[in-house]
Amino acid sequence: MIIPELEGKTINFDITPQQAVITHQIALKTDHERKKKWIASFENMAYPFVDVQGLQARLAFMVFSNDGETSCVHRLTKAQQSDLGISDKMLIDAIEASGGTLDMDGYYPINATIRYKLAEML
Repeated sequence: MIIPELEGKTINFDITPQQAVITHQIALKTDHERKKKWIASFENMAYPFVDVQGLQARLAFMVFSNDGETSCVHRLTKAQQSDLGISDKMLIDAIEASGGTLDMDGYYPINATIRYKLAEML
């Protein structure tokens, strides 16, 4: 595996960072059973996104623990991105397609091109 942190994880290509945050906020305001279901839906999962910080775009993954309770961001190195066939232009295209720019720090969803490349390689 090119990215050891993703070993054994289910990759969810459909969720966006914004959807995950909104779902989390809704779950926290609802009853305990719904919160447990929400947490369980992220068990052993990871999802890719474009991370922009300081005018730099990098492919990253939100990686959830086996129980779905905790998560961390794993940013790929340029070498890992290259090994996956992901170029800087592809990242910038994804940022712009979601209404962002390289000078706006944040998390942006991947586009179909990146999704296709990742599905091929992971």
